[in-house]
Amino acid sequence: MGNIGSGEVLVILLLGLLVLGPERLPEFARKVGNFIREARRMSRSFQEELRNAVEDPDIEMKARAQGALLSQEQNITNDQENQSDQENQSDQENQSD
Repeated sequence: MGNIGSGEVLVILLLGLLVLGPERLPEFARKVGNFIREARRMSRSFQEELRNAVEDPDIEMKARAQGALLSQEQNITNDQENQSDQENQSDQENQSD
């Protein structure tokens, strides 16, 4: 039940009994129980849909392809920068000679 202890549940039930009375308390408890059950069902459904969307093989394949493409572009950029740096160092060495 989360972070609610048995003493706290007892206090809530006593307050409910005082506020609602013995006739309406069982009906109210059923409504609260149904609401909690429905909220849990919707939560499970949402989690399942999200999990299915994340684990979709088509989406995963597209994401992997995009990642590979970005990695290749990054490698090309790094190679170009390294080549440019080496040319600059070579030019500086030739000028100092």
